[in-house]
Order: sequence, then C-alpha cells, then structure tokens
Amino acid sequence: KIWGATAYCDAFYAKISEIKTESFNWKPLYKKSNKVSLGVFTHDAEFVFLTAENSPNFRIASISFGKTDFDNQATLIKEKENEVIDDFRITADGLYYTTSKNGIEARLYFSDYQNERQIELPKKAGNVELSSKGKNYPDIWVSTQGWTSALERYRYKNNEDRFIKENMAPVASFPEFDDLIVKEIQVKSHDGAEVPLSIIHKRNIKMDGNNPTFLVGYGSYGFSINPFLLPSFLVWTDNGGILCIAHVRGGGEKGDSWYYGGHKTTKPNTWKDMIACTEYMIEEGYTSNKKTVGLGTSAGGILIGRAMTERPDLFAVAIAQVGTMNSLRMEIAPNGPNNTKEFGSSKDSVECMALIEMDSYLKIEKDVKYPATLITTGMNDPRVIAWEPGKFAAKLQAQNGSNKPIVLHVDYDSGHGLDESKIKEFERWSNAFSFALWQLGHPKFRYSKPIQTSDGPG
Repeated sequence: KIWGATAYCDAFYAKISEIKTESFNWKPLYKKSNKVSLGVFTHDAEFVFLTAENSPNFRIASISFGKTDFDNQATLIKEKENEVIDDFRITADGLYYTTSKNGIEARLYFSDYQNERQIELPKKAGNVELSSKGKNYPDIWVSTQGWTSALERYRYKNNEDRFIKENMAPVASFPEFDDLIVKEIQVKSHDGAEVPLSIIHKRNIKMDGNNPTFLVGYGSYGFSINPFLLPSFLVWTDNGGILCIAHVRGGGEKGDSWYYGGHKTTKPNTWKDMIACTEYMIEEGYTSNKKTVGLGTSAGGILIGRAMTERPDLFAVAIAQVGTMNSLRMEIAPNGPNNTKEFGSSKDSVECMALIEMDSYLKIEKDVKYPATLITTGMNDPRVIAWEPGKFAAKLQAQNGSNKPIVLHVDYDSGHGLDESKIKEFERWSNAFSFALWQLGHPKFRYSKPIQTSDGPG
C-alpha cells in the first residue's frame, strides 16, 4: 500500500510465485478514489473490501481477483442509513460485520450472503472488535468495551446463538468508577450540523455551573474516538470533574461525509464543532468559562489551537499535546509533505488559504487575554517537529494579554507518544490534569504558597 497521512490509499499486488523470480511485477489493486478502508483476499480469486465509494456510511463489496477496475463490483452488504460499517470478518459460516452509530453505539451483524440478522451483544458496548481464524473456520471472537467498562472477549457460537466468555487475561475491576454515568447527546454546531458529544461524570453532580469540565477532541484522518476504558483518563472524574469527548467533523464517527466535513477547506468545522460543544456545556449549567479545559493531541492541536484563538473567552485552560500548531509551515517539516493529503499544500492557492485559516500560530493576536496554556513536545518527534509547538508557545508568551501561565513542556527523550511506556502515559495525563486543576483552583492542586494574579490562581 502507498498510504501516508490520509484515510485512503493506493494499493498494488503481485503473485507470490513472481516475487521469487526476476519477473516480479506490481499491479494496481485499487486507488485512493475507491475509498477502500479494509480488504482481504479469500484465496478463491476474490477480493472482499469495505468501501465508502458512493456510500458515505460504507458498504462491503467484492471483485474477482485480477479485475481491479472496480467496475464490476458485487455488493455483499449494502450501506446503512444511520450506521457506519467499520469492520468485517469472513468465516466458514458467513460474514460478520460491525457498525457504529455516531461513533459511540456498536452493533454486530451476521450474513450468510442471502439473509442477514443483527446479533444481540452480551452487553451494551460503545466499541466492538472482531477476530477470527479465517474463511475456512467457523470461529469468531467478539470483544466489547465502553467508556466505563473494560475490554471483555467472547467466542460466539453461531449455531447456538450464544456468547461464551474467553478473556485472555483476568478483567480488571475499577470500583472507583461504579458511580459514573455516561450521557450520549448531539449538539447543534454553527451551521446546524449535529455533533455527537459524550459526557461522563459522577451520578450526583450539582448543575450549578461550577464543575471542572475537560473537553477532548481530535477531528482528522477520518479517525473516530470510539468508547474505550482508560483508567488514567477517568482520574479527572474521580476528582469531581466532568469528562467530555467531542466527536467533531474531520473524524469518522458519522462516516465519510463527516470526515470530509472537516478536511482541508472545510477544516474550520472541526474547531467550530468543539466551540459548540463547549458552549453547550456552559449553557446547560454543567460548567462555566472559568471551569472549562480543552485538549487536543497531534492533529488535534489544530482543534484546540484554533478554538482558543477564535474564542479565548470560552476556555479557562487549553492543552496542546505534541500538537500541529503552525499548519502553513508544516509542509517544510520532515513529515510535512506526507500531511498535504490531509490538510492541503501551500503550493495550491485555495489550499494555502485554508492552511492559513487553520494555523493557530498565525491567529495569535497581541494583548488578547488567552487561557492558561500547556504546550508539550518531544525532541524526537517524527510526526510533529518540535519547532511547531515551540513557535506557538513563544509567540503566545510574548503577546498574551493575561497573566495566566503559558508553559512549554519539552521531553528530550520521547517523540510523538506512540511507543510510550505506561509510566510515560501516567506522566502525560498527570501533567495535563495537574496543570488544569491547578488553574481551575482545585483545593488539592494549589501551591503551598499560591501565586495570585488578576485572572485567578496562577
């Protein structure tokens, strides 16, 4: 596959017999325009694939091996109206596939290629993963997970229509999260689009506008933030806070059209969706602009960087972890040309203007009162080079009109966090939550001799 920083790729194939000889020759399999996100060969001259081509919510189709013009596709599973098909497995019994509604409600289906049925999951799940042994075996395993429920693995017996628990390891118990509730809602954005918002908090919070509220978003590459259990992530709720995940455009929560709704020239929808979700939390009495924290990581740096520069009054704290903060100049960085597929190129006049609009560094204005901001970077980061967050932090420190701290945290040993240890993961969330709770005035996170500023605890 010839991939890169984009949701789709060009793919080629060659026969194994040719690879072992000098007549080795790659032949085209599919193009980016075919929008294939997953494909498997079935060993009987058939290629089965998941595609968004002419099907924004994806469909499962097949072609005969060698006929790769994709003109003679056979659709095995049609696109669904309100669910996005996101995975499939072929077994001796038939085809299993999963769907997701709004990125947070998972469903499981089975088809014998003539009839299909929905399989009731053993428990309600926000995220479902499939694994199998291949098309010659009936075995299928289903793993479920949610915001407050750990990963559990089941073997499904198709002929008996029942699940049997087969966890690879004991499932961890977290009684400290038993009192949490999850609300899944949709928030109207600036243009009327409905943005899924996941809200997690303790059961008996007071709706007095005084709850520390941590909003997370991403919105790039068609990547969906599906429900998962990360105990260190839920430490925020354990300290009395509200945790929100904004499923903004640019992600894949609502299919291919949702992805392209926050892509290149439509990228402003990504941070405007985040702004809309933050406004909702304030308007509904969960929190106030003195208690809001926004976080974006990597490409999510565009989301939080532009949200805080467009609406600095809306956030008390902003956190950009190894974030893309200087989009216009990213193209000259080592990983920059790779990302032009997702964000655009300065060599194209229309895309250049889009890059300028999404560039957080360029949008900083002198004497504007910006929120307390934590910016992190790794000196060995191969994806977002360290000078991007560094430039943003330096300009923000120089031009900020408030006395709130602008902190640049540089890790000289790490990179983009993809291979971080558990200790590093704990350290990353500890730094983020500690900085945020300190700035929100949480009594457990004050300095022994607090510094008072005109804008609040410093």
